[in-house]
Amino acid sequence: MSVSIETLTNQIQELQDNFLKSVETINTAIAKIQEEQKKNEDILAPFSAFLTVELTPYFGAKESLAIVEKLRRCRAISDYRYFIPMYKIAGEDLNKRQLLKLVSAVHRFKFGGYKSTEKYALKSEIKYAKACNECGQLANILYNRLMKEGLW
Repeated sequence: MSVSIETLTNQIQELQDNFLKSVETINTAIAKIQEEQKKNEDILAPFSAFLTVELTPYFGAKESLAIVEKLRRCRAISDYRYFIPMYKIAGEDLNKRQLLKLVSAVHRFKFGGYKSTEKYALKSEIKYAKACNECGQLANILYNRLMKEGLW
């Protein structure tokens, strides 16, 4: 059985056309993903700036930036377990640890990094923090922000 050169050329051309269509589809998908990531960053940026400003009196500028950046990364990968090492910033100070717990809860609540059943637990955690003498001031500020954004 012999195959003509013309048949082989046609088959090669068909394969090349299919390959080019696949590359075009992949490029379109990548462009959509990049556009979606940019939208997510645009949504996050104002809250990140707000959070950094609010955390600075409690942790200082350097640590506040580190906290917000870690929260951003956790949101990007949809896994807030990577926030746990940030508790080292608080050391033995229980008030700071509670503030970090509050900030993590607010961030997970705002950006939906929770399972549907966990949403109510996050709400309770935020409400409990509002009643706390030490972290109540920050909790009220964060709660008011969630209210203004229509998330509560």
